[in-house]
This record gives sequence, C-alpha cells and structure tokens, in this order.
Amino acid sequence: MASVLKRRGRIQVRLDEPERTAILDILERLRAHLSRALATTPRAYEDDTKQAEYDRWVRPEIERGYEADLDVIRDALRSGDELLVLTEVQVFAWLRAFNQLRLAAGSLLGITEDGWETAATDELRAQPEFGMLMALGWLQEELVAALES
Repeated sequence: MASVLKRRGRIQVRLDEPERTAILDILERLRAHLSRALATTPRAYEDDTKQAEYDRWVRPEIERGYEADLDVIRDALRSGDELLVLTEVQVFAWLRAFNQLRLAAGSLLGITEDGWETAATDELRAQPEFGMLMALGWLQEELVAALES
C-alpha cells in the first residue's frame, strides 16, 4: 500500500510495482490532455492580441516545465525502487505535475468549479478519470502533509 512520510528531512514515497505502474499509466493517459488543462488557466491579458503574444512566447516554456516535471516522476517510478527518497525539489515537481494532471482529469470529467464532489453522480464516479483524479489527489495531499511535518 502506498505511503508517504518524512524522515531525516527527506520525503519517502513507498509504492509497490502495481502502484508505480498505475501512476505511470495515469501520467501517460492524462499527459495528452494537458493542453485542455492549459485552457483552464486564467488569462494573462484581457486584450486578445496581448494574450496571443503571451501565449506565443510564454506558453511553450510553461509546457516544457510541465514535461520536465513529468520526467522527474517518470524517472523515479521507472527506477524500480519500491522506496523513493525524494528531495524537496523533486517533491515540488511531483506536486506541480499532479496539479496539472488533476486539472486535465477534471477537464475530461467536465468539472469546472469547486464543490463538484457533492453533486458527483454515479456515472461520473464510474469514469476512469475519476479514479485517476482521486488517486492523484490523495498522493498530492500526502506529499503536502509530509512537507509540512
């Protein structure tokens, strides 16, 4: 069973082989939808021309940053180690990546605002992206709690 804790100032994530495989699968399945999550990002400018220029110059850098964060997770999970000892920099990469992946899952589920959980239907809960959203959310919460401890 997955666990996250802090020991000697380092975050330790324990994941067995099926859990590592599942997270890698989630990452790859949602990665293709990260551009949908970018569409939910607030605009930098009200003016469409300025926003287009911003998107042209800044968006590629943002996307490279997301891909770099995903690479940090891939590298750790593909190491084959059950116990992953992460630096603070790696933990923040995981948190940023999980946030973007959760936005992608939420976008695929049609979630547009907070409080959606109370109105979630059985049909929504049956979708694979719902499970992905919950798994990523749990891991994200555990990482934050470990950082704060």
